[in-house]
Formats: sequence, structure tokens, C-alpha cells
Amino acid sequence: MTNSPPTPMATARALTLVLEYAGLGFELEEGPAPGGCRLRLAPSAAHPWTHGDVQAHLLAEGITAEVEHLAPAPRSGRGLVLTLPSEQEVQALGRLLETRLTEAQNSALHLHRALARIGVERHVEIQDVGSRALIDIGMFDTDAAALLYRSLNGDELVLRALDLGDWHDHERFARELERALAATGQALPVDSVPTCGQCRGLRGGNRIRLDYLDAGDALLLADALHRNAASAGSVRLSS
Repeated sequence: MTNSPPTPMATARALTLVLEYAGLGFELEEGPAPGGCRLRLAPSAAHPWTHGDVQAHLLAEGITAEVEHLAPAPRSGRGLVLTLPSEQEVQALGRLLETRLTEAQNSALHLHRALARIGVERHVEIQDVGSRALIDIGMFDTDAAALLYRSLNGDELVLRALDLGDWHDHERFARELERALAATGQALPVDSVPTCGQCRGLRGGNRIRLDYLDAGDALLLADALHRNAASAGSVRLSS
């Protein structure tokens, strides 16, 4: 079975995601041609092609675009407007941007995609801790934590035997999730964050928090989630 080609909307979402993780100021809207887009972008030192003869830089990368240089504005400074005529050009620009991501940005983007693939939608944060850029995967409610556990090939019988609304069972679940993560080669601390009965209406139920990951660990986790999701998909297709 072959994968369906991405739709123009999916391609635009994919470009938006890369732009967000690149930390660039931008506005994206539909272009005049089907599948294309118009992108307003602030030039960045991290992306040299956004300076100088932008159109020539893009052509050198195999990307055709109309380029308009905006006059400097008091708050936003100089700007560019790129008009990309087709879905292929939008995809190519996304690939170009991705090649200039920092190690932490690249890892956060890959982890975002892997989590989305298993049904957990969230923006993965990058935190500067001293001289290191670490990946903060955030809190997981019981549903998202169970999805993560299953996607790491956690034992379904163990999960069914636990009441994740119970403090003691939730703590045990945190240890089980730790073991599932360890099976991917990562010794990553997992904390159970209990919520008292009076607070559940405001904060929801018990939550799971994973420790910060370095860029390498984030990629390992993303790869494990993608691999297991692909394997699960193959099993469903053959059954």
C-alpha cells in the first residue's frame, strides 16, 4: 500500500510547523495559484538565504518564488514576501528551512511529529538550562500518557489492571512508563503528579511529567514512536 500524497492544506501545515520551530516571525496565507502560498517572513541570520538576492538564493536551491522586499517598519524591521507558485515549491522551502534548524530545534520538531502520529498534539518546548538547550515534552494527562505507554509497546494487561485516577496506581504507572522508555535505551525519570479530588475540576486528573531530554534522547524517543507506529500499522494491514 502506498502513502497518499499530502494535500495542499497538509503541506501548508507542515511548512507552518517548520517555521514555528525555526523561531521565525511569519505570516502564511493561500497564494494566487492552487497549492501555492504567500509567506511574509522576517530575515534571519540563521537563514542566510533570507538576505541579499533572495530570489537567486532560492533558485540555487531549486525553488522558484516571487520575492518582494518590504520597507523597514518601526517594530518589525525589514521583511520579505515570498509567493510560492505550487505545492512542490512549498515543500521545497520547508526542506530548506529544516536544514538550518539547530540541533535542539530539529529534535523538538521530530518529536512533535512523532507525538502527533500517535495522537498526542502539542508544541514541544525548548528550554535553555545553563549553556544547554533541552527539550521539554511537558505534562501528559491520563489519556495522553496511556497513548504514549501503548506506543512504546507497554504491557496492555498492566495498563488495564491500573486505575490511573488512583494515586497509588498512578505512581505505579509512572514506573511502568519509565520501564517502557528504558526499553528504547533511555533512562529517563518519570514523575507522577497527583491531583487531589478537590482540584480535579480545575486541573483535571493525575498527570505524568517526563524529565527534560537532550537533543539526542529526544530523537531516540521520536524514532522509537515512529518505528512502533509503523509496525502497528503493518500489523493492522496484515490482519
